[in-house]
Amino acid sequence: MNNIERLSGLVVTISGGCGDIGQATARRLTREGAKVVLLDRAAKDNLAEDLSNNGQVAYLYCDVIDRASVDAALAKIVETHGRLDVAIANAGMVANEKFLELDPENLRRTMEVNFFGAFHLAQAAARLMVTQTMSERGVRGKVLFTGSWVQDMPFPQGTSYIASKAALRMMAMVMAQELASDGVLVNTMAPGIVYAGLSKKLHDADPAFRDRVAAAIPLNEMQTAESVADAYAFLCSGDSDYMTGASLLVDGGATLVKRS
Repeated sequence: MNNIERLSGLVVTISGGCGDIGQATARRLTREGAKVVLLDRAAKDNLAEDLSNNGQVAYLYCDVIDRASVDAALAKIVETHGRLDVAIANAGMVANEKFLELDPENLRRTMEVNFFGAFHLAQAAARLMVTQTMSERGVRGKVLFTGSWVQDMPFPQGTSYIASKAALRMMAMVMAQELASDGVLVNTMAPGIVYAGLSKKLHDADPAFRDRVAAAIPLNEMQTAESVADAYAFLCSGDSDYMTGASLLVDGGATLVKRS
């Protein structure tokens, strides 16, 4: 059961906000009282009607690989709300290719979006947060990253994506180490194979992909965007105020490596 008071008054921004995970997370956080600003290159028209009409949800155009765009979006959030409590670096892309066939341009683009895009949001947000007043529990703000279950393990055809998420995970740990004394907490949320975005399209269209997924998940079903949102609600809340530098793994057991 959700506690409407748990996130009351928090200002949260989510990059890649128009995607399935971004929208599901916005729904969950606003149900618990947060104000959410969704950042995306996609038009606001891509938001579901319930979010477009939700008074606790706002949309700002933002291209995470453009630092000026990120800085402008965060400045607007602070101008409107007075502070930024949580920044969720969620924007990302996937390009699945066998290593011998990997296009260097796809590797570059994946790192640009998944790693450098997350870096821009994280650094810009942290620079704002260290100037804010601390809560009674010693927290000035939280920076959260959408990692992946493969950030610590290999998976066929995943070089570009896995490398980007592994780099992201280590950056989060260094940030957490450096910013702990400033009251800025940094954690990674590592989902499994989510029925969203490209994975959803592949699952629906490609029987071979469905077979690979079925063989990889001990709980025998793909993760929902709502499951990811549940984890983010916890990480945004005061319930996680003694966590920093951690990776919250919610993957249906995929990292266990399914055995027959």
